[in-house]
Amino acid sequence: MIEERYMRSISIQMRSAPAVLLVLLGISSSLLAGCSMGEEMRRIEESKRAGKIRDASNSSNLTGDQIFVRSCNTCHQGGKEGMGPRLDKMDADFPTDDSLKKFLRKGKGMMPPQSPSTITDVEMDSLVIYLRKLNTDLKESK
Repeated sequence: MIEERYMRSISIQMRSAPAVLLVLLGISSSLLAGCSMGEEMRRIEESKRAGKIRDASNSSNLTGDQIFVRSCNTCHQGGKEGMGPRLDKMDADFPTDDSLKKFLRKGKGMMPPQSPSTITDVEMDSLVIYLRKLNTDLKESK
């Protein structure tokens, strides 16, 4: 009789062992998934922070004359004719600041487009102010 009870007890334990193992396996995999998900979220946040820092470093908010020297002066030395045309008729060709900005953003022929990643909107505003002043100075020096 004792043997029979013992055998039943072992039989019940053996039948429930796979269920216990499955429960333990489920719990441990949930814990591991939670850890890896947390790690992935941390990586995503770090990537976002790095992108913001990179974007901020691309924006230098240079003055108009600094941008002109960096981006325009090679072809339009001092606004005079060089590889590119003189800039003294700019007000006739581009009567509004918006038309000038669109032209600078798009480019034409040998003149490369100036995307917002090259010249930010703030820098573009500064460049247009500088170009308008340069245009006036060139007309007065004739």
